[in-house]
Amino acid sequence: MKTEKQTRYWLMDHAKRIGAGRDLQDLFDKWDRAIALAPQSERGDMSKLAILQIQSLLDIHAEDGLTINGEVIIPATGENNDRNYN
Repeated sequence: MKTEKQTRYWLMDHAKRIGAGRDLQDLFDKWDRAIALAPQSERGDMSKLAILQIQSLLDIHAEDGLTINGEVIIPATGENNDRNYN
């Protein structure tokens, strides 16, 4: 399993290749600040929202859906379904 630092590096490298480096850094900054100020009880859910927003920005769609630490948070919609994220 990758560390958070390794994952951020990989995501930033990908974002720069597609021209979204600044947008991704802005998301990292926003969520890092918000999560740091949030009560401990809310941090897990906020982290999931941050991951979802990052995947949406970078157009990353895992086969099994949004999976965090082995738990499927949002199941995949399937190849034939329309992708409506907004």
